[in-house]
Amino acid sequence: MKSKKKTHVVILGAGISGLTVSYFLNKMQIKNTIIEKDRIPGGLLKSFKIKNFIFDNFIHISHAKNSAVKNFFRMSSSYFQIKPKPNNLYKNKWIDHSPQFHLYPLKIKEKIKIILSFLKRNRKKEFRIKNYENWLRGAYGNYFANNFPMKYTEKYWATKSRNLSTNWIKFRMQEISFWELIKGSFFKIFKDTYYSSDMKYPKKGGYESFLNILKNNKNIIYNCKLNYIDLFNKKISFDKKTISYTNLVSTIPLPEFSMLTKEKNKKLISHSKKLRCTAGIIISIGLNTEIKTRTWFYVYNKDFKAARIYAPKKLSRNNCPKGKSSLQAEIFLDNKTKVGKKYLNKIKKNTIDNLIKYNVIKKENIEFINIKYKQYANVIFDKNYDKSRNYLLSYFKKLGVDFVGRFGSWAYLWSDQCFMSGKAMAQKIYRENLIF
Repeated sequence: MKSKKKTHVVILGAGISGLTVSYFLNKMQIKNTIIEKDRIPGGLLKSFKIKNFIFDNFIHISHAKNSAVKNFFRMSSSYFQIKPKPNNLYKNKWIDHSPQFHLYPLKIKEKIKIILSFLKRNRKKEFRIKNYENWLRGAYGNYFANNFPMKYTEKYWATKSRNLSTNWIKFRMQEISFWELIKGSFFKIFKDTYYSSDMKYPKKGGYESFLNILKNNKNIIYNCKLNYIDLFNKKISFDKKTISYTNLVSTIPLPEFSMLTKEKNKKLISHSKKLRCTAGIIISIGLNTEIKTRTWFYVYNKDFKAARIYAPKKLSRNNCPKGKSSLQAEIFLDNKTKVGKKYLNKIKKNTIDNLIKYNVIKKENIEFINIKYKQYANVIFDKNYDKSRNYLLSYFKKLGVDFVGRFGSWAYLWSDQCFMSGKAMAQKIYRENLIF
């Protein structure tokens, strides 16, 4: 018969990934402890309330295709099926999504520039795609690439397109044929397109409600400040306590984890510093009236600092009181950028002024404005990404550390992928700790 070894798994972080690992370990009756720096679980998926308005920390919608994820989310919360309806603000024009298929609102001169540039794009076999900028120019031509995706890249990824790799694109970017470009430039002929047509969002409580089952966990130690991680003696120091482990699973940002270990070799430190990510500023706006807007819209205007703005009520009518509405703007920047009160006020003013300027809201309808800074938003897939990430994961793997989640594994994972990575990790630990 099989019996389990004496195992104690310590999990760093009580976001969706860490909570999932713990949930399935509990099912397998394997002792585990979650160490969490905040007073409540949820990580980046925590929702928050202001005057009976519900907001999330950045827009979250489930793209889950996996039946196990969908069933688990369904058990956690009833949800709405969402058909995404985004659009795009370009100069003073509103353009349906994806913009390359819907250029008919533009002036004729600009359409011609886009078409001629498209015809001149380099598609020869010998043309090597070295980075994201090369890919964009090859797919759409220089003019469209310069004015649409490359501008948005600087806003969303906080870096130039030439600094990004292409291994994250997958199905997120749609290429277009010449005849599709011609048709879409002069006629409203194509339907709105988005890479996912089946999305889910909880009916009540914000996106965090999908974590309801996971949050019911008695193994979490809250308000913990990590001092160091001793990988050789398998001990973790936090506050004035020390805890021992047999297995360690980290969901905290990989560079932070590196700096918390007693490993001080120069190569390790160098690769940790090369990993980059964006921070995010989220501006949540409560409005005392209903407004007409799409689910969200992307902003290409350079003077408008927000990259994306969404309407929480379009995801669930319960996110706002009756007769009212809300918006949330997302602004991204390199997470090493110094952000003070003056900077935040400047960003807030820019956001509100532009929303009024483009007739999205009226000043007199603003009930409140809330601004938050989040140090971690998205991993940046730059030229150092693969080498530095792989070195760190491999190095710590040899010392018995496993990593899950967006920032733990330093990968572009959605919530469903985080859930599945957590479940797979729990199963791995279970298999490794069986005695035959």
